[in-house]
Amino acid sequence: MIGYTNKSMPLSAYQPTQDVINITKEFKDAFNDGVQILTRGWEELNMYSVTERMNKDQRAFNSFVDESVDDLKEAWKWRGTRSMARNKEMAMHAHLTATLAIPMAFAQNEKQEEDRDMSMVMRDILEWMAENSEYKQAYILATMGALVNPVTFLGVEWVEAYSKVKEKTEVGYSVKEILDEESSGIRFPVYSADQILLTNAYEQNVQRQYVVIRRVYKDYHALEAKWGWHENWQYVSPGIKTIYSEEEGLFYDIKDDEHPSLCEEATGWCRKTDTGVAFVNGIYMGTPNVDWNPMKHRSNTNQPKVPVVPFGYERINEHFFYWKSLMNRVGWDDVLIDAMYENVMNRETQDLNSTIVISGSDQVDSAITIPGSVVAFENPDVKATPLISPNRISGYQALREIEKSMSEASVSEVQMGVLPDAEQKAFTVSRAEQNARTILRGAFRSIGESVAKTGQLMVDIALQNLTTAQLDEITGAVSYRPFILQDQMVDGKQVSKKILFDESLMNGMSKEKQKEKSVKLLSEAGWPENKEHVYLVNPHLFSKMKYLVRIEPDVMMEKNEAFEKATAERLYDKLRVDPLANPEFLVRNLVEKNYPGQADEAMAKREDLISMVDKVMGETKPPKSMVEETRGGIAKELGRSL
Repeated sequence: MIGYTNKSMPLSAYQPTQDVINITKEFKDAFNDGVQILTRGWEELNMYSVTERMNKDQRAFNSFVDESVDDLKEAWKWRGTRSMARNKEMAMHAHLTATLAIPMAFAQNEKQEEDRDMSMVMRDILEWMAENSEYKQAYILATMGALVNPVTFLGVEWVEAYSKVKEKTEVGYSVKEILDEESSGIRFPVYSADQILLTNAYEQNVQRQYVVIRRVYKDYHALEAKWGWHENWQYVSPGIKTIYSEEEGLFYDIKDDEHPSLCEEATGWCRKTDTGVAFVNGIYMGTPNVDWNPMKHRSNTNQPKVPVVPFGYERINEHFFYWKSLMNRVGWDDVLIDAMYENVMNRETQDLNSTIVISGSDQVDSAITIPGSVVAFENPDVKATPLISPNRISGYQALREIEKSMSEASVSEVQMGVLPDAEQKAFTVSRAEQNARTILRGAFRSIGESVAKTGQLMVDIALQNLTTAQLDEITGAVSYRPFILQDQMVDGKQVSKKILFDESLMNGMSKEKQKEKSVKLLSEAGWPENKEHVYLVNPHLFSKMKYLVRIEPDVMMEKNEAFEKATAERLYDKLRVDPLANPEFLVRNLVEKNYPGQADEAMAKREDLISMVDKVMGETKPPKSMVEETRGGIAKELGRSL
């Protein structure tokens, strides 16, 4: 949208109305502010610009080594990298992604039963959205970007894309447009630091930025499928930008030499004016009335929101928008350790192939340095002395100190899977691991905050698109999308959950009717041997609720299976005889920790238990009242988990 123009450039055929010129100028100014924020030096980034810092940190992550040598006398020196920064990043990333962080919805008012029930349903829908989309891949990429770059953005978008298909007819083929299910639905695109432009570098909340602009370069044909219907598309050409000149009040066409075969799509959002508009190569793609360009992403209270969430590793200060990446955090140590390794390796080369100084009159060549060679001097006064005396200790000591410094700033060697040295004390290893877990928890908090904001945008999409009524084009009937989650734990039992939105609940239903419907659902699910839990939800009530979204850092920490097994065993031992505890839950939990997914097979059937009780009672012949009381107690205990 920006560039330098002069009268020698060709005048563009695109010359819009004054209203379009005004909105173009407004977003062009915001675009220019965003580019300046990316390209100026910041004290918070050690006088690097955002793009310079990003490129420097990416070179460190990619273990970049300049192998060019101009001076042949320097060619013998070792050039390489230990890739310590990359190793630390990959280890940290493995911890961050060991557990998929899915945002959790909570009730506004935990004391209200309706709030609790609706929040549980929303929690399941968020999990369904994460499992049935590209969220997992996007989370992996976003967390990796946060460790490497000053910021990485995760988009949360609802897309309805259409594609053309050919259908065979009696006279040939006809072409029709259908909804492209592969490209439609909820999407989580990942954007780099230079793809999202801001207007205020000291506002950390992206929703409070006055204007946010997303710029991406795409293939001409991909954008044609998206914008080909627009009346201004005829002016778009790949590799040609249309720039507005304020001096002449005209648009000029300039060549984009960096992207000769692509088009720049810039989408701007302004929450204050509820405006969301796109420009392709600087050409307006909004509605003819410039005031009718509302933002698409909206909450259930009709509040517009910017559909991107920033991810970062470590805040620099309390105001600056951009983060300090892990690559930035360990960058100087990484440079230092590579420099020290270069010195140590060069010194090793010198020690193994040392330069010899010969004093005396004998003629000597370099063959005397060949291992195993025998040399005799005629002159007894001849001496061969190394120019540099060997020293192989101090360099390695320095390397160990630098590696220790890098571990203190990221993850310890033990957490990377390296066994500690035999001479290290257990306390020292434990303390280092504890410090590393503290650093991990800080990274989890930062990522968790972004995941929670992502979850809030997912809630908006769920309420606006997934849980609304759908009209069948053929029958005209109204229906709601069902949500099915497999392998869910409910009361210690592994089942599938099925969430159904029922319009009949909107008109109000007495408790007796609710009970009758519940019994009917239980019967249809095959109670008491059911492996499916069905939840009926009032769609109107669900859409009007306010949902809190958060995620605890400890939930994101990698689980210790041995610890969980031991905890389940202790829980069983302590609560098995407690009258307030559900024994079936305790047994199921214990079996599930040791044999995941096999709890149902391990549990005795209801009929088998009652038959066993009848057999024991028949042999002992207790009073009839005791028999009935025992049978009733067993049935009650079994029914509590159903």
